[in-house]
Amino acid sequence: MSTDQEAVSATAVRDDHRLMEFNPYSDSFFDDPYDTYRWMRDEAPVYHSDRWDFYALTRHEDVVAAHRDWETFSSAYGVTLDALSLRQRFNTNMLIIMDPPEHTRLRKLVRQVFTRAAVANLEPLVTEVVNSYVSVLTDMDEFDIVADFAALFPVEIISSMLGVPPGERQQIRLWTDEFLHREQNNPFATESGVAASIAMGEYFLELAREKRRNPDDLIVSRLVTTAYEDDTGATHRLSDDDIATFAVLLAAAGSETVTKLVGNGVMAFHQNPDQWQLVIDDPGLIPGAIEEMLRFNPPSQYQGRFTTRDVVLDSGTIPAGSPTLLVTGAATRDPRAYDRPDVFDIRRGGATTLAFGYGAHSCLGSWLARLETQVALQALREHWPRFAVNPDGLRRVTMSNVAGYSHIPVHVG
Repeated sequence: MSTDQEAVSATAVRDDHRLMEFNPYSDSFFDDPYDTYRWMRDEAPVYHSDRWDFYALTRHEDVVAAHRDWETFSSAYGVTLDALSLRQRFNTNMLIIMDPPEHTRLRKLVRQVFTRAAVANLEPLVTEVVNSYVSVLTDMDEFDIVADFAALFPVEIISSMLGVPPGERQQIRLWTDEFLHREQNNPFATESGVAASIAMGEYFLELAREKRRNPDDLIVSRLVTTAYEDDTGATHRLSDDDIATFAVLLAAAGSETVTKLVGNGVMAFHQNPDQWQLVIDDPGLIPGAIEEMLRFNPPSQYQGRFTTRDVVLDSGTIPAGSPTLLVTGAATRDPRAYDRPDVFDIRRGGATTLAFGYGAHSCLGSWLARLETQVALQALREHWPRFAVNPDGLRRVTMSNVAGYSHIPVHVG
């Protein structure tokens, strides 16, 4: 190649880079953001969006450091772009929109329910619920692995743990789907999404009041009777509004995460049948497979933060007062942290991924999500070891910061 040709080629590459944009509300993002992530890690590791006026970190090392430094990367201004764009500190008991020490104190109120040991005791419940949905599908040759299965059982489990009566639990999923939905190029919830959020909050407010009148041993009732001390030693109890806020968070996160994780995993196995064969041959590989599913295509693609001071990195500076996205989906494919990061390898092993967050805001329900996914994969392996995805029927969700499928039609047998 001549010098002139090399110059033209280099200019073309730079022009292509100028055309690249990280827009978390675009079709290209919802469909497949990984080429964009690769470009960001290599060419714009401290990325600034002119369209939405936010910054984004994509390299594994930078994302981990930001999660650790909650004083600089605050959660108290919101964790999604629409909330962060307001640039206002929230006064709320929503656990994910709080910083320590208040966050730490309130987290203690619910974390005992979600410890690894406590979750292990839930295996019979999880297995019973999963099997109840499997039994409906066992005689079918075709069904939708998300709409008929993965979308249904997670909300049934978390809602039953909260104390939501049977028959009302799937409504929680419908409300959650609606308020997480986003239209293309619009970071804000739709009118129907706002209405769904209000309805869900009102539902759990009434449930808290009911559990105060007629307590049981489930999560909402436990929150009704829980007390905590502030920094002065004064004792406080949660109000019904506080409990409703907790319940909305737990119900939404406890349903959406597993639904998207199972769907994304099914697609990874569909595209890598040799890896599914490994699971068929050895079910002992399922726990490792779940970790690789989380790394390869995490349900939560980014976590929003707000900088409280200037952040100076080798690759750029984030000014104080900036909405900033910590892009998990890019960090877990960073070749600086993972060998062959774009290869789906269930025997990879190594460090736990960032898919459930890191540091102070690591996901309370991570062990429950793993258990539910393990039981679901065991059921898939046992009942439908041979499945074929119909690509014409694939549908992805378009949600605030959740990535995955709403429909994966399969033929089994």
